[in-house]
Amino acid sequence: MNRTIKEKIVGYFLFLSLCTIVIFEAYSLYSVKYYYYSSIAGIMENQIRYSADIYSTYLADYRLEDVIIQEKDQFYRQAENQVQILDNSGLVLYDSIASPEIGKQLTTPDVEKAKDGTDGSYVGQPLHTDHRVMSITRPLFSRGEQVGIIRLTTSLEEVEYLIFHRYVTFFAFGFTAIIITGLISVLMANSVVKPINELIDVAEKLSDGQLSVRAKENNYDEIGKLGHTLNLMTDNIKEKEQLKNDFISSVSHELRTPLTSINGWAQTLEYDPEDTQMVKEGLKIIEGECTRLSDMVEELLDFSRFTSGRITMERNQIDITQIVIDIVKQLTPRGKSSGIDLVANYDPEHIIILADESRMRQVLINLVDNGIKFTNKGGTVMVNLEKKEEHILIDVIDTGIGIPKEEIDNVTDKFYKGSSSRSHTGLGLSICEEIIKLHNGKMKITSKVDEGTKVTVMIPVGEIDEV
Repeated sequence: MNRTIKEKIVGYFLFLSLCTIVIFEAYSLYSVKYYYYSSIAGIMENQIRYSADIYSTYLADYRLEDVIIQEKDQFYRQAENQVQILDNSGLVLYDSIASPEIGKQLTTPDVEKAKDGTDGSYVGQPLHTDHRVMSITRPLFSRGEQVGIIRLTTSLEEVEYLIFHRYVTFFAFGFTAIIITGLISVLMANSVVKPINELIDVAEKLSDGQLSVRAKENNYDEIGKLGHTLNLMTDNIKEKEQLKNDFISSVSHELRTPLTSINGWAQTLEYDPEDTQMVKEGLKIIEGECTRLSDMVEELLDFSRFTSGRITMERNQIDITQIVIDIVKQLTPRGKSSGIDLVANYDPEHIIILADESRMRQVLINLVDNGIKFTNKGGTVMVNLEKKEEHILIDVIDTGIGIPKEEIDNVTDKFYKGSSSRSHTGLGLSICEEIIKLHNGKMKITSKVDEGTKVTVMIPVGEIDEV
């Protein structure tokens, strides 16, 4: 369990190869032995069948003892092996090589089978030899009656010598195969473990804060995909790190301005609290800066929820027309104080959609507020609402300062404030875009410098229950 991946790969590969080689070797050894033994047995069976047929055909009228005494050996002289003639009890009556078995009763398995009238075979080592032999027996019949047994025996010394050499060859082949398999398994393990070790090295450097290191992605296998994933994770970490730095920088800068103003006016009021007009003016400015701080904190909280994935949408059937009317009424006083006209255009028949009401109000307030913020005195901010097929279109159009062409693609990026000094945290449009995406909608911004900006929001109506 505590072995390395390399050791496991080599071990498993060697085990599998060893099992395969052992099975192959065992089958090969058995096949070689079976081939030689069956070849010899086949030759001897043909010889003994021929001898038994000769006896039955030409010598059946003679008693077996007479045949032996009269040397009528034509029925077995064709055999090239040791020939024994036995009676029905297994007693050796004749032996062509005059072995010590003459006059003895044999009880080997082949003889026992021949006593029962069937052919038999035997492989073993008799006491009078120092090597193994193969014996084939067959009963002899005269006029349908068994009168004796003929037995052929041959030495297996040369055959087993040949088999031994084949065994040595197979064992040498198996040993060589195991060595080669071991080397190949080590090379295979290295080819797998090396890129893994490289990924480990990259991961260790990343954990040490070295975010500039990159994993190799030149492989198209799982390890290559892992390297690609590690690089994506690194890019994500770098992005989060940059986001964090931007967050700290933006918050520090944006909070410092209203806090400096609040602190300055607090000191001023403390210095001369008798001046009623100055107190009123100072308190109004402090109140405005506190409101500004509250809005910034709310934006930052929203940003935190979106980036952590904790934001949820509570969709209900809402009257988007009424929401547009309410937002325009709500922000009209602010527009008037800045010398800007707010205009709303919508169909008399109110439009119902499936959406999160509070979030939709947040989007519209932010877009209209931006229009007011970036439009000079005497300008106009117009909100148009219409239903187009299964979507609603909301256009917020202002006659303000516009957005430079090179900045238009970045205005929805987090903390991007562009070149305008009127920008605050740079989160408003980013949060609006996230909310619209969560409603399966789209937001498009077009603008020309000194002519104005148009923000188009397209959101699906959703499945509305008819009353």
